[in-house]
Amino acid sequence: MRENTTPGLRMKTRQAVTEALADTALELFDTTGFDQVTVADIVAAAGISQRSFFRYFSNKEDVVFGDRIPSAEEVRAELLRHLNGGLVWDALRATFQSAAHQMDSDSGHWKRATRVICGTPGLRARYLEKHLAWADVLVPEIASRTDPDRGDVTLKAQTMLNTALGCFDVAIARWAESDTDQSLTTLVDEVFGFVRVPNA
Repeated sequence: MRENTTPGLRMKTRQAVTEALADTALELFDTTGFDQVTVADIVAAAGISQRSFFRYFSNKEDVVFGDRIPSAEEVRAELLRHLNGGLVWDALRATFQSAAHQMDSDSGHWKRATRVICGTPGLRARYLEKHLAWADVLVPEIASRTDPDRGDVTLKAQTMLNTALGCFDVAIARWAESDTDQSLTTLVDEVFGFVRVPNA
């Protein structure tokens, strides 16, 4: 009797094809420019049909972002994991180091994706939208752990989070353009170390 392919195996196969297609597209975007590359260019390089491309991605932008950038809830869960009994700034630092560690595990992909995002205004704007979504869920968590006797807790939370996001963006931009073997995790730690934040 013929055995059916299990859903788990089909999912793994789909993920492998998606990642391979994304890597092909990112290489084209990185060398030629996002706006100059068409879906026709991507499918020609990948050796597939346009119909097949649209089974995996809705458009070119989804190739860059896909589902690899953490959702707001995923970032919130990571922050909460580090907030237990610790300082807020240290928790933010650890949260972004965790993200950096994941990016280090697939550095070729993420360096290309970062260069493409930074070099394309439309993608940069979409990336900043992700930041705003993160802020919506992270600011209340930070504010709830900030001493109200030391000023406006929401203002302080917004300042801390945006400073952390700025540190992370500086680190990934430098990392993406660097040809050294320095890890993003190390660079994030270094950049966060430049900032001194008093106890919340």
